[in-house]
Parts: sequence; structure tokens; C-alpha cells
Amino acid sequence: MKKKIIFIILFYLNFPLYAQICSETKSNDLKGQFINGDKFNGKYTYCRFSKPEEGIISQIDLNLDIDGNVNNYIYIGGMNPSIEISDLGIISIFDKFGGMQSPAKITYLTSKNKKLIKIGEIYLDFSLGQVTDYSIENIDDNTDKFIETILSKKQDSFINKATLSYTDYFILFLAKNLLKTNIDTVWQDKFYTKLLSMGYEDIITLYNQNIFYKDSTLCKKSQNEKDAFGCRIGNNQLSICYNYVTHNLLYRFGNKSNIKLELIKELTNQDGSAHIITFVNKNTQYLINTQPKNESIQIIQNGKRLNNYKCEKNSVEPMMLNSFN
Repeated sequence: MKKKIIFIILFYLNFPLYAQICSETKSNDLKGQFINGDKFNGKYTYCRFSKPEEGIISQIDLNLDIDGNVNNYIYIGGMNPSIEISDLGIISIFDKFGGMQSPAKITYLTSKNKKLIKIGEIYLDFSLGQVTDYSIENIDDNTDKFIETILSKKQDSFINKATLSYTDYFILFLAKNLLKTNIDTVWQDKFYTKLLSMGYEDIITLYNQNIFYKDSTLCKKSQNEKDAFGCRIGNNQLSICYNYVTHNLLYRFGNKSNIKLELIKELTNQDGSAHIITFVNKNTQYLINTQPKNESIQIIQNGKRLNNYKCEKNSVEPMMLNSFN
């Protein structure tokens, strides 16, 4: 009987916030180096509670030795949070709160003065298995400086053959204003190419709507729309938007204060696979050419070809329609 009592007391000490019996446990060793050069080693212990409550399903106890300094971090979360040690010099905890439609949370940890700190959390909204929106919470005072360090030391990791995890590609959202001043279009194109090769088209949409083309796109994420294509033509913006609820395709031309023309059509398989997307307005056709280096609008009226408006080179958003269809 004494042995059982001792065991329970020790078990509760390992999980001090919510002292419950675990229905499932696991433990793994951790070893790596943070972006500031601090080396760490230790382990994490996972406990899934036998009597979960809403939002309190499991607990991770993270114990790290950072260059001789003992650190402890406790995470309370969902069904099966996972821990990633990144080549970016961070530790991330990815927590999905249910099935394909359920939200998720990413918690980013790093070291400052040999102490483990949380630099921010990102909440992700999902629809049909893809991320549709995000929000940021619990930003640390040093977050901007930390992201600057990543961009100065690890910027090429986002575009070269370095192996990054799914959660790594979201971390730049923690200091999104820095991207407008630290990123050029060449890097952005390479970044999108890598995201496409990884199958992360939904992440590209987030960067389009929230950072790189936030001030120009005419697609409305508040109305369940994703950027499928876009560019600048003279003083006007062209945006092709995909509504992932109605599965309609929208053509918008103008600017945020004055939409000069809006057309709608049902998305077809041909739209997703062809370079030319056609919208019809009475006796006028608008042919959107999305082929790289040939992006333009060709207007045909009553069978007669009229103007062909070319997109400004540095304003073109990548064609994403085939990833939505």
C-alpha cells in the first residue's frame, strides 16, 4: 500500500497543474540548439487525462537543460499535441483540437538568457482540411527581434532544400510587418515555389491575403473567399477569387473603394487546369490569361477582339486555382 501512495504522489508532482490519472502516456528525449546558440537537452512527457474537460484533454511536461540551466514548461491542450524541434532554432507545439474542420494552435518556444520563453501562439481555422484564417495571441515583447534574427540567419531555409516542418512556415506571421521591409519579390517567388512543392497551397493564400497582397487584393476572406489569381493593370487591380463555400469563381476589377466590374461563374474542371479563365458579361467575354510571363486580360465583344491589357510584372499573384478545385 505504501508503494502505491508514493507512486501517486510522484505522478502528481510530474503533472502539477491538473493532477489526474492518465489514460495514455508517452515520453521522448529532446536535444538541439536555439537560434541564439543556446544548446538544450531534456525530455517531454505526455499525459492524456482519463477524465478530460473541455479544452483540458492532455498535458505536456517539458523539462529542458539549457546550457546548465534547468527549465520547465507545461502545456495544457487537446487530444494529441506534437512537439517539433526546428532547424530554425525553435521548438513548436502543434495542437489540433479535433477532425478536419476543427481549429488548431501552434505554440512557439525559444531561449532568452538560457531561459525557455514563449514567443507567440497562432490559432488556425480550417475548412475541408485547409487553413482559411489565423489569429495571433500571447506575443512576447521580443518577438519582432526574434523574427529579425530568423530572417537574418535562416531566411534561405524557407526557400532552399532545408527540411522544415508544417508549423515552421507559419512563424513569420508573428511579425508580419517585417516581411514587407525584409522580403523582395525574388525571395517571395522562391518561397511560393517551395510551398507549392510541399503541397501547402493554403499557406500561400494566407500570405497573399494577410501580408504580400493585403493592400491590393479585392478578394474578401470575411466572405469565404481565397485569392486564386491577381495583378495590377494600370491604376486598377484584377482579382480572381474562389468562394470555397459556394464553389463559385469571381472576377473583380477596380480598387477597394470602387469595384468597376464584378462577374461570377461556377468553377469548372477546365478553369482549374487551363491557363485561360473566361468570364461572360452579356455580349462581352473577359479572357484571363494566367500563364507566367503572359498574364493579361483579353476582351472580346460580339466576337471581335478588342483590347489586351497586360499585368504589371511585379504585381502578379501566383495562379492558385488548381489547388482549390
